[in-house]
Amino acid sequence: MSPRDVIVPLQARPMPRDTRGRGMHDLRISVMDRCNFRCPYCMPRETYHERYRFLGSHERLSFDEIVRLARLFVPLGVRKLRLTGGEPLLRANLPDLIGDLTDIAGIEDVALTTNGVLLARYASELKAAGLPRVTVSLDSLDPEVFARMSGGFHGLEEVLAGIEHARRAGLAPIKINAVVQRQVNDHTVLDLVDRFRGSGVIVRFIEYMDVGN
Repeated sequence: MSPRDVIVPLQARPMPRDTRGRGMHDLRISVMDRCNFRCPYCMPRETYHERYRFLGSHERLSFDEIVRLARLFVPLGVRKLRLTGGEPLLRANLPDLIGDLTDIAGIEDVALTTNGVLLARYASELKAAGLPRVTVSLDSLDPEVFARMSGGFHGLEEVLAGIEHARRAGLAPIKINAVVQRQVNDHTVLDLVDRFRGSGVIVRFIEYMDVGN
């Protein structure tokens, strides 16, 4: 038997660490590559147009595969799962997956990041499935700026309604991620602060990084 044929028991392997020596505790899982927004810094319409080929349903990881992966990462130190996309709420039967993930021994926290458009529809169901909290991407309260940064979507009120439904459903804490872009929405950031001050909603401002290309 050659050295490369030797199987090292999982418990004997060194735990994975980042470049600063920190253990791996968070696992981010993209459950859907599609999105109903076309944010220029993330999924610009010029690239993700009508002819763009997204994954077919048979090409995405199944719920069973996602749960299996999550279980495999627990012995490596993962304690928190982050469900993202695309827009994760476009994935059919997502509450079923959340229920399975929250049942995994060793997983202490499951969170969902969404643009919030479908949140009003699913907030109560997500909470009932075991989701403790949610993060909403919201770059501006100005309807025109919001539309520009979402790639032409004029649904700010739907997002705000989603946040309110999440609050009523008991998803907490609710966090808001706002990407700040110079000369685009930087003049509206204080509006977000004022809107959610004292509400229990946590507003976080994120440095603009163009990953859409």
